[in-house]
Amino acid sequence: MTEESVISEAEADRLPVDVETVRDSVDASLAMRLDTSTREQIDARTGFLIGHLSMLLAEDLRADQDETVRAHYRACYHLLDLSRRPTDKTPAYECFSFMRELAVRAEGLLSVYEKQGHTEK
Repeated sequence: MTEESVISEAEADRLPVDVETVRDSVDASLAMRLDTSTREQIDARTGFLIGHLSMLLAEDLRADQDETVRAHYRACYHLLDLSRRPTDKTPAYECFSFMRELAVRAEGLLSVYEKQGHTEK
């Protein structure tokens, strides 16, 4: 696993999207296995993915013009709702599932970002 810094969602909204970093983080998350991952690793990866999703959601992906993009946004905002996020009392397998769902959603938004021709700022 590579060393990544944790950023707040507010900071993420102001940063440019680094496609390679997001893709690497998504790939690393999807490669993790529940039986070989610690809760700390899962929680750390979850934090990175939340930051990546926040950055992608802050981009103009023309959701007002495309129902598919709107569906991506709805799914991401639903997932990022604070009341839906795991807590310290949430079992590790549920946290792992949440992390994987974040990775899948980030992958979907990243795909939209790239298809629309966005490049790093």
